[in-house]
Parts: sequence; C-alpha cells; structure tokens
Amino acid sequence: MTTPGAISWVGLLTLMVDGPDLPVRGMISSREGDDESQHYFGWTAFAGDPVPVFAGFAAAVDVEAGVEPPEEHIPEEPVLTRVWRSGRRVRLEHPDGRPTLIVGDELCWRFRGDDPVPVESPSRVVVYQGNGTGLLHRREADGFTGEDFTRPTGPIGETTFLGRPAYTVELAPPAHKPYPIQLVVDAETGLVLQQRNDGFGAVDEWTEIVVGEQADDRLFSWDGPVRPEADERAELEQEWQAEQAERAEWFRANVAPLPLRLELDLGVHVHVHESDGSFEASIGESHLGSLARRPSSEDDWPLGWSEVQHRWSADGWDWALSIHDDQLTEAGLLRLKQTLGGA
Repeated sequence: MTTPGAISWVGLLTLMVDGPDLPVRGMISSREGDDESQHYFGWTAFAGDPVPVFAGFAAAVDVEAGVEPPEEHIPEEPVLTRVWRSGRRVRLEHPDGRPTLIVGDELCWRFRGDDPVPVESPSRVVVYQGNGTGLLHRREADGFTGEDFTRPTGPIGETTFLGRPAYTVELAPPAHKPYPIQLVVDAETGLVLQQRNDGFGAVDEWTEIVVGEQADDRLFSWDGPVRPEADERAELEQEWQAEQAERAEWFRANVAPLPLRLELDLGVHVHVHESDGSFEASIGESHLGSLARRPSSEDDWPLGWSEVQHRWSADGWDWALSIHDDQLTEAGLLRLKQTLGGA
C-alpha cells in the first residue's frame, strides 16, 4: 500500500487550508446518520439580500426567517452527486446527467426538481452544505478555531483511499456533542476525501475522483432560459405571507380574536442620565423599545434611533418613544403617558 510521509497536525491543517487548487471530477456519496440535528439548518435572507443557494438541498429558504428543509429532502439511501470543480467553478449533476447546480465565475444556476429552467443568482451566494457537497469546499482556517471538532484525538495516520495517498485523523467533539468525526484527507490536494461520524453512522465520501484533469469550460456556464433570482424572491415572499395569513386565521378560529391585547410589566434599562433630568433608556429585557426625555426645548433632538414613533411634551419635558416591531394602541400610549406623569 502506497502511503504518504508523516505529517503533523499543523502540517495537515495547512494542507487542508492552502493545498494546491487542482481541478477535480468524480462522484460524491452522502449517507445521513441517526443524528436528527444534522438534517436541519437555519438561514436568514433579509430584504434586499440574494436568497442563499445551498448546493446540497433543492429546497428554497424563507426570505425573512431561517427554515428547515422538509422531510422529503432527508434521504434514507445514500445520495449520489456527480461533480466537477475547477477553481471557484462547480457543476453538480444527478447520476443520470440532469444538472442540479452550475456555478460560474459570476453567476450560478440552480435547477429544482424536473424544471428545465434554472434560477439564476450571483455565484457568491452559494453555500456548500448538504448531501456531501461540503467535500467540494476547501476548509477555512477559522473553521479550526474554538472547540467544535478542532482537536485530534490521536496521531495522524496514513492510508490509501481510492488509490490515492491520504492521511487520517479523528477530531474530538465539543462538550455538547457525543461523538468525534473521522476525516480522510488527500495527501496531494488537502481535500477531504471522506468525512464520517461513526457514532451516528453518517458518511460523506468521494466514490470516484480524478485530480488534475482540465474540464471543458462549457460545463460551468448556462446559455438557456433562466428565472431571475428576484422572481424567486417575490414568489417566496408571497408564499410566506400566505402561510402567515393561514396560521393567523387558524388562531382566530381556534384560540382567540386578533390582535391580542396584553398588559405587560416591563423593566427599564437606563443607558445615560444627566443632572438636568434627561435620560435615554431601553424598555424590556429584550429591548422591546426605547424611551427618552429632556427638558423642553425648541432645539433639534437627534437620538440616533432608527425610528421615533411618538413625541410629546408635557410639564416641562420633551418625551420620545419607540416600540420596536409593534405599535401601542392609543389607549396604551395614554396609559404610559399617565404613568410617566406626562398626560
């Protein structure tokens, strides 16, 4: 058996992070284990941001909140993905040749189901996560800081994997996880050829790999019809709004009328106060809102808040109030002014 020379953990880290960037092609197999937490992940795409493209999942993400891929995207059998990678450019296909994701230098094209028209997005939003696609992505240096699978449990081993010299290492889990993970690292490129969690029975691995073969540039481009990412975002927003409306209607029908009216006891965290009686404060433990006052004045009052919903003056004071995300009713605002002595 041909094996590489001995290497230290620091040397292996350097190889994984900074190894030679050679073109590769082959097949990746991904078998999920028994750890339910590995099947789900959350992601948030705020208004105006492109929707992330997860290389290993066809499911889209909600626009304003992180979501979990639905159960139909959790395969019981290993998932096989045919792959090409040349620098930043990547092509992923089903074993039968149907493309699932094409990543060019500037743009990417994601195919969903049997739809022959892909969604076009900036290539910078691609996230190599799910169904073993993390094996395509060179490990980042900051991924080996902290306690989350960053310390070997023993010495670096040597092996041969798919006929290629490779290193083996087991990484200890953090305190909140039960099992270590096992890596097989290509000695030439530093790419992870296999990542296992033997405790859960999960395995991501290359089942075929060719290194150094130049790929046809046409593999990483698409000249057919496309759906703009903005159209998908609008569709996702519409679906999200419809779902929220349906859930609200269920609440009205089965629980209580909406909107709910609550009376809360809220703490106040004073950030700054002055000898003239002026102050700025947060309302509520989770910063539900902001409250400020100053001696009455005609001068501008720049508070630096993103929004000031209510301003009033009474008894020699100017007041400012903002309740984040929600609004006080007129009766609620009057009650607060009475409490503050400014009604």
